[in-house]
Amino acid sequence: MRASRAFRWFAEIGDDPALAVSQATNLQRQVPLLYGLLLINSFAVAITHRNQAPSVLTVSVPAALFIITFIRMVHWLRQARKGVPTPQQARRQLRAITAVSGPVALAYVGWSLALAPYGGPFEQAHVGLYISTTVIGCIFCLIVLPQAAMLVAMTVLPAFIIMCLARQQLIFVTVGINVALVLAVLLRVLFNSFAYFRNQVLAGTLLAAQHEELQRLNEENRRLALTDALTGLANRRKFHADLDAWTTTHAGTPFAVGVLDLDRFKPINDTYGHHVGDRLLAEIGTRLRLAAGPSAQVYRLGGDEFGLIDPDVAGFSRTCERLLQQIQAPLAVGEIVLHVGGSLGVAHCPEAGTKAADLFDRADYALYHAKHNNGGGVCVFTAALETAVRADRAIELALQGSTLEDELDIVLQPIVELDSGRMSAVEVLVRWNSPVLGDVSATEFIAVAERSTAIHSITRAVIRKGLQAALQLPDMVAISFNISACDLTSATTLAFIRREIERTGINPSRIWLEVTETAVMANAEVAAEALQAFRDIGVRVALDDFGTGYSSLGYVQRLPLDKVKIDRSFVTAIDQPGGDTIARAIITFCHTIGLRCVAEGVETARQRSMLVEAGCKHAQGYLFSRPLAVEDLLSLHAQWEQHPWRVDSPQRGAA
Repeated sequence: MRASRAFRWFAEIGDDPALAVSQATNLQRQVPLLYGLLLINSFAVAITHRNQAPSVLTVSVPAALFIITFIRMVHWLRQARKGVPTPQQARRQLRAITAVSGPVALAYVGWSLALAPYGGPFEQAHVGLYISTTVIGCIFCLIVLPQAAMLVAMTVLPAFIIMCLARQQLIFVTVGINVALVLAVLLRVLFNSFAYFRNQVLAGTLLAAQHEELQRLNEENRRLALTDALTGLANRRKFHADLDAWTTTHAGTPFAVGVLDLDRFKPINDTYGHHVGDRLLAEIGTRLRLAAGPSAQVYRLGGDEFGLIDPDVAGFSRTCERLLQQIQAPLAVGEIVLHVGGSLGVAHCPEAGTKAADLFDRADYALYHAKHNNGGGVCVFTAALETAVRADRAIELALQGSTLEDELDIVLQPIVELDSGRMSAVEVLVRWNSPVLGDVSATEFIAVAERSTAIHSITRAVIRKGLQAALQLPDMVAISFNISACDLTSATTLAFIRREIERTGINPSRIWLEVTETAVMANAEVAAEALQAFRDIGVRVALDDFGTGYSSLGYVQRLPLDKVKIDRSFVTAIDQPGGDTIARAIITFCHTIGLRCVAEGVETARQRSMLVEAGCKHAQGYLFSRPLAVEDLLSLHAQWEQHPWRVDSPQRGAA
C-alpha cells in the first residue's frame, strides 16, 4: 500500500499546470546553484586527496562528473533565460530533474565513498563533511520539488551512514547518527515548506481566476452600461465619451457629429402603444447600424433620438441620405405597416467648434432647425444658425434682468408608495413665465442658467417656494428638489438651505436633494464631500437619472447616497420582452447596498406591476399624476387618502 502511494506521489509530478509552472520557475533559479555547489565542493575534495588517492579518483572520475554537471548547469541557465515555461514544458522539466537526481546523487556519493579510505583522519573527515553539507545544500535547492529532494536524500543518507559505521570509531558513528537526524528534520521542514508553497500557488491561482472573472464581469457591466437595452446600439453615455475622445485625443482631426430625431413617432407611440413604439425603435436601430457604413458609429441617445459620429466628413452627406431613406422605408410590426420620417442635424469639426459640448449643441440646434423650419431632412450647422445660439443668449439676458422670485412658479409631482398606493413624497419642478420671452421651458432656461450665475438664484427661489409648499403638506410627505452641479459644490447654497430649514421649522429628514450622475461624476471626490455636507445638516440625497450618466457601481457604493432614481428610459424598456433586465438589476443592486429606489417615468400598468414584482417601493410618472400646483396636489392627496391609488382607478384620467 505504501509502495502504491509512493508510486502515485512520483507519478503526479507536473500534473497540476499552475503548480508545475511555479515549481519549474523556481527551479530555473535554484538548480544552477545546486550544480555550482556540487562542482565547488567536489573540486575541493579532489584537491585535498590529490596526493592521497589514485589519480583515477582525483582526476579522471571527477573530470567526467564535472563535465556532465557543467553541461546540466548551462542547460538550466538557458532555460532560465527563456522565461516562464508553459505547463507542458514545466512538466517535462520537473520529471527530467527528478529522473536525473537519483543517478547524479548515486554517482557523486559513489565517488566520495571510493575516496573515503584514503588519507589520514583530516582527509576522511573532509569526505564526511563534503557528503553531509552537499546533500543538505542540494535538498534546499530542490525544496520546491520534494520528490527529487527525497531521492537525493535516500540515495546519499544510507551510503553516508554505512561509511561512518565502517570506521568503527565512536566519533564517526556519532556524526553519522547526527547527520541522519538533521536530514530527517530537514526533510520534514522541506515537506512543510512545500505544502505552504503549494497552498500559496493554489491561492494565487484562485485569486487570478477570481480576478479574471471579475474583469470579465466588469467588462460585461461596462458593455451593458454603454449599450442601449432596446436597440443594442451604443447609448448616450458612450456617445458623449466618444465625442470627448474625438475632441481631445484626436484634436484637429475633422469629423462630423449628427443628432437624428424621428418624425411622427409620438403619434405612433400614442396610437399603438409603447410595445409597437419599442419594436419600431429597435428596427430603426438595426437599419441605422446597417446603413451607417464602416466608418460611422450610431448611438441611441434616448427616446426616438439617435446620435452619429463619422470621421469620413467627405462621405457623411451620402451616409445621411442612406440613413433617412432607411428610416422613411415602410416598416411592418405584425399586421401594422408604419411610416415615419427623420430629421438630422449635423455639425462639422472644426467649422462648428472644437469642443464636445459646442459640437453637440450646434448639431442639436441644426436638428431643431431641420424639424421646425425645414420640415425634416438634413440640416448642417452654419453661421446662419447662430441666430438660434443667440436665442440662448436672449434667455441668459432675460434671466439676468428678471426678478426670479416673482416670475418663477413651482409644480409638484407625486412620488407614490407602490404597496399602499399613497403619496410618500413630491418632486418640485420649476416653471418660468418671463415678461420678456413668455413661457420658457425648464429644459431651455435651466441649461442656460447653469452656464451663468443665474442658477443659484433659481435654486434659492425654488427651495424657498418648495419649503413654503411643504408646510401645507402632511408631515409624512417628503419634498424633493433638483440640485444642479453648480449648486452641489456651493457653500453659499448649503448655508442657504440650512437657514431656510431653520426658518420654516421643517424636519430636515423630509427634504430630499436630487443630483444627476453627470453632476456627480464631473468630480466624484469633490461631489462626495459636498453630498456628505448636505447629509450632515439632516437632508437626504438621491442620485437622479441613474444609468444615463458616467457613474460606475463602485462609485455609487462609495457616494453618500440614500436613494437612487431609475431613469425613465429603463422604465420605458420594461414594456418590451426582456426589457426589464436593467431595471431589475438596478433594483437588486440598490437593495444589496441598502439604498432606496424610485422609478421615474412610470406610464403603464405593466411597468408598475413589474416594479412591484422586482421589489421597487416607490415610483412617479404620468400613470399616477402629472405635475400639479400645490392646491391641486392637496386635493389629489385627499382623494388618495380616502381611496388609495390603483392601476384601474378612475383617478388616472383625472390626474
